[in-house]
Amino acid sequence: MISAGYFGLFFEDFVVGSVVRHRPCRSVDFYDNVLWSSLTLDYTPLYLDREYASHTDFGGIIINPRFLHSLVIGIATRDTSINTMAFLGIDYERLVRPVYPGDTICVESEVVNKRESRSRPGMGIVTWVHRAYNQRGELVYEVRRSNLIYKRGESPWVKFLRGEPVGRVEARPTAASRPIDYSSIQFTQLSHEPWLGRFLEDFRPGEVIVHRLGRTVYEFDNVLSTVLSMNTATLHFDEEYMAYHDYGRPVVQGPFIVGLACGLSSMDLTMNIAADLGITELRLKSPVFHGDTLHAVSEVLSVEGSSDPRFGVITVRTRLYKDLMRVEVAEITRKITIYKKEHTPWRFIRR
Repeated sequence: MISAGYFGLFFEDFVVGSVVRHRPCRSVDFYDNVLWSSLTLDYTPLYLDREYASHTDFGGIIINPRFLHSLVIGIATRDTSINTMAFLGIDYERLVRPVYPGDTICVESEVVNKRESRSRPGMGIVTWVHRAYNQRGELVYEVRRSNLIYKRGESPWVKFLRGEPVGRVEARPTAASRPIDYSSIQFTQLSHEPWLGRFLEDFRPGEVIVHRLGRTVYEFDNVLSTVLSMNTATLHFDEEYMAYHDYGRPVVQGPFIVGLACGLSSMDLTMNIAADLGITELRLKSPVFHGDTLHAVSEVLSVEGSSDPRFGVITVRTRLYKDLMRVEVAEITRKITIYKKEHTPWRFIRR
C-alpha cells in the first residue's frame, strides 16, 4: 500500500474560527541574530551590540523582530500555508514583549477569514492571526497574515504526483519608469558626523531617503533564510514542484524580503533605535527570484514625541524595488522609537 504523506490544508479545508497549536517550538539564540543580520544587512545595534543594548530599557540584546516575524510564519507554515500560491501581506503586527536569546517560541494560529479569489478560480484567500508565546506562556508577538491558497484540484503538488504536463509560468511584471529622479536628490547634511546615525531630531516628515545599499538575492539566501525559520513551504526550495506552480520556479520567501527592506534601510533609520514598535501594514506586490537585485527607498510619514523625554516615534514607509528600481516589490509601514541625541546609548560607549 502506498500512503500519502501530509499534504497540508487546501483552501476548502480551512474553517474560520479554528485554532492550531503548532509543533515543534523553537529556542532562539544570539547567533540567530548574527546570521539574520548578516543575510539582510541589518546592523541595528540593539540586536548585535551588547554594550549598546545594555544601556537601553531592554537591558541587553533582544531578538531581531524581523527574524521573529519570519520564525513565527515559518513555524506555522506546515499547518497553514504549505499549499500557498503567494504571500499577500500582513494587516498588522504586535510586538507585545521582547524576546531574549535563550527564550523558546511556540506558535498558535487562528483562521479569521477566508474567501474565494475573484480573479483566480482555483484559489482562495485565507487570513490567520498567528500568536507566539515564550516558555512562560506569555504572549510575545501577534501578526495577522493573508495568503492566496490553492484548492485541492489546482494544487501543484497533486499535479506533480499525477505527472501532468507542466503548467504555465507566471509572467514577470513589465518594467515601468523609475520612482526616483536622480537629478532631484539632495545629499543630506546632518549636524553631526554621519557615522553616528540619525537621531530623532534628524528626521523630517515628508523626507524621502534613497538608501545606499542594494542587495542581489541568491538561491542560497532563500534556502538558508527559509530553513533557519523552519518554513516548510515548498514554493521556496522545490524546483520540480514549482514547475507546476504559477510562478514556475522557486520564489524568495516573504519574511526574508521584509528583513531585507529593514536591513537595507537600517543605516539611515535605526542606528539610534530604542525599540521597534512593529509593522502597521505590509503589502507584497511582485515576487522575487534568484538573481533579482533589491533597493530600498523610505519616506518619513510622521515624527512624534512620546511620554518618555529620551526618545520619540517615527513612522516610515519603506518601498523595495527590483529591476533597476523599476518594479516595486514590497511596501512596509512601521513605527520605530528613536533616541534623541542627548540620550543615545552611544554616549556611554563613545565618549
